Amino acid sequence: MSRIRRALAVTGLALAVAVGVAVPASATFADSTAAKATIGTLTVAAPSSVTVTDGCRGWRYTATVSWPASTTPRGVTGYRVMAHLNTGKSVVLGETDASTLSISITVSRSYLNYRPRVSVITLTSYGWTAETPRSAVLTC
Repeated sequence: MSRIRRALAVTGLALAVAVGVAVPASATFADSTAAKATIGTLTVAAPSSVTVTDGCRGWRYTATVSWPASTTPRGVTGYRVMAHLNTGKSVVLGETDASTLSISITVSRSYLNYRPRVSVITLTSYGWTAETPRSAVLTC
């Protein structure tokens, strides 16, 4: 191959690359289709109520917290029972599976000085939760 041919070939390739880069790519699609998408929403329901049966004996405070099952149609994995103190802090009293609808606790009667109130949180497999309103202040 002669030098002139080589020079012309290289120049031609360089010119083709430069022109190819300068022209924008485009594509069009001729087919279209209509699709119907339905997106449902899910609301997590807290138990409808919280019942506390309690009593004091000596230095001990004993309570049984119970609630009806959540009406959420799917994904309920359990419940978390919380005590909300007058200091602004909250304490987990216990967690249950979806079929257990009560817990019993015994603590020092001195904890009642924090004027605790109880709530129950519905837990789900997808991470959403819902909490009941807080109970009245627990007392003896």
